[in-house]
Amino acid sequence: MMELDRTAESVQAVEALILEHFRTEPFHNLHLIYRQRLQTAVRGGTCSDKTVSFVAAAQKAGFNVSLHSGFIGGREIHRLARVRIDGRLFFADVGNGWPALKLYPADSEISHQCFGMGFRTELARGRVTVFHEKRGKEALQLEIDVHGRPESDIRADIEVRFSSGVVYPFSNSLRFSMVVGSRFLFLRGDRLEIYSDAGFECLEGIDDARVPAVLHEYFGYDAPPLTSDGLVRPRSAAARQGTGTAATPHDDHPGGARVSEAQGKGGG
Repeated sequence: MMELDRTAESVQAVEALILEHFRTEPFHNLHLIYRQRLQTAVRGGTCSDKTVSFVAAAQKAGFNVSLHSGFIGGREIHRLARVRIDGRLFFADVGNGWPALKLYPADSEISHQCFGMGFRTELARGRVTVFHEKRGKEALQLEIDVHGRPESDIRADIEVRFSSGVVYPFSNSLRFSMVVGSRFLFLRGDRLEIYSDAGFECLEGIDDARVPAVLHEYFGYDAPPLTSDGLVRPRSAAARQGTGTAATPHDDHPGGARVSEAQGKGGG
């Protein structure tokens, strides 16, 4: 019983650190959208940036944590953390663009809800499969091979992730997400999606000129104007249609017009 209590306390401590990172280190691709180097660095980044930061913080806190990788659409292009607690193996998907706040055990299936969304896992053939549900629709999000690869190989992949020819769903369209207060906010292209246990809102038609104001007002972050010379302009929603990109932890199906929906605790 004491060992179970100790394991549960360690899991809670790691999950508290995950939540802290989702609150303080946004998922974003500002360094890809801006050709010029940002004059003011923004914490966080894409899955690799966030996961490397989390692994360092967790190790400093005394936890047994290392880099791991996951499969999206059959391709091994996602980074997450491998966590060992009292002989058990877990995975922390802190690099997710969506709020994956719980550890995924390698030896048992789980499900949880947050901000009106649902996450659940299935185990089969040495893999943890993660599903994400929001607004009543569930989709495969991630597959994790529990055996993994050497961390040195993963770090080498991270070094060349933007020069290896891989096209990510966020390569040409702005992404910025994080937990703010009791809500989860996700700016995707020209849409700001706001999720909470109380409901869902969506602000659409956010053009380039408004993006810095939205980042400041809703996220508390400052960024130079996207229309300045030498900067990449995110593609419009119309230009993104028909790309055929599969849903991933960093991208998802497009929504409709401005929406405000009351949701139950289990709704998405």
